[in-house]
Amino acid sequence: MIEADIVFDAEKIIGKITELQRVQIPRAGMLALNKAVFEASQELKRQAEKTFTHGDKRPVPLTLNAFLYKKATQDNLEAKLFIRDDVPKGNSPSRYLLPQIYGGTHYRTRFQRALGYTVNPDDGGPILAPNRIMIPTGSAMVRRNTYGNMSPGQYTQILSSLRNESSAGNRIVNRGKGRNKTAGRYFYVSQEMLDDQYRNLNSRRPGIFFSMNGKLSKVMSEIGLPNYTGKFAFKDIATTTINTEFNRTFSALVLR
Repeated sequence: MIEADIVFDAEKIIGKITELQRVQIPRAGMLALNKAVFEASQELKRQAEKTFTHGDKRPVPLTLNAFLYKKATQDNLEAKLFIRDDVPKGNSPSRYLLPQIYGGTHYRTRFQRALGYTVNPDDGGPILAPNRIMIPTGSAMVRRNTYGNMSPGQYTQILSSLRNESSAGNRIVNRGKGRNKTAGRYFYVSQEMLDDQYRNLNSRRPGIFFSMNGKLSKVMSEIGLPNYTGKFAFKDIATTTINTEFNRTFSALVLR
């Protein structure tokens, strides 16, 4: 779990403590901690939106709302700020944000991992190797949501179509005039197929195609697993915001 911690010294913040202030400290510390982690979560949300917005692509709500916190109590003056991990029906923000924070290899989504368990009818192996991913193309056949990403529904349709093809052992083969004109079907074209059956295609990179009335459109391209350098300073943003807000709130509560 990605977390940010805060440790405070009451005397360092407000100087010599009176007996009255000593009584006030647990409640003031609790309130200040809770205010600090809340403000930090909001600042992280603002900075994430700036960092991950590129042209018409924007971060999804799951990313922006992934900065959570656990409140302190008067009996336990400890608060935690962390990135959400468990997502029952989605990708874990703490995992896909990890390479954006510390650098490293691209996170393989549930869709990418599912392709690693889906059989390629041509060779019996998995469609996608562990060091490969699929990314949407700029094709008009890619249905995009309001955040500029391929829609979840299209991911589901692609995976369902590929699995049906694998289980049935079917394959659309593009051989000029003899091309199968099955409509509305997604299928995978490997590098070997590009060099053999699909030599007339403009694309020379393997990927997922859509066939409609004999016309083929590439909707996803297969590429190697990218590497990232950290660009989202989670801990710096969190620590700076927490320290600033905590000191201000704590001092105001105790010295008022």
